[in-house]
Amino acid sequence: MIHGIGVDICDSTRIHDLHEKYREKFLKRVFIAPEIEYCLSKSNPAPYLAARFAFKEAFFKALSPNFEISFQDIGLSGKEGKKNVVTSDHLTKILENMNVRNIQFSISHEKHYSIAMVLLEKP
Repeated sequence: MIHGIGVDICDSTRIHDLHEKYREKFLKRVFIAPEIEYCLSKSNPAPYLAARFAFKEAFFKALSPNFEISFQDIGLSGKEGKKNVVTSDHLTKILENMNVRNIQFSISHEKHYSIAMVLLEKP
């Protein structure tokens, strides 16, 4: 059974500008360590950061109703190809209480835009 679906599109230029302006403060507020490490390993990290930002926003939309969670409560780890969802202990408890057992997602980026879709499933 589907609990929720979320989708988000993000302008990579916007993320690039935020990264340029706030540097590490922006990265540490929005992304978890594996995301930062992976994205900054790229010659142009903006599309990769934007895709992960879109993933987080799509996840928040799928989770609805609103909970007190932050960007740091959800993220992606892994390199090219297979990526894994990483949740904080706080978010894991919320998902367990809601009986959400599976998080399906897809992220992509092309030129100036990144997109993500998230599907939360219950048994």
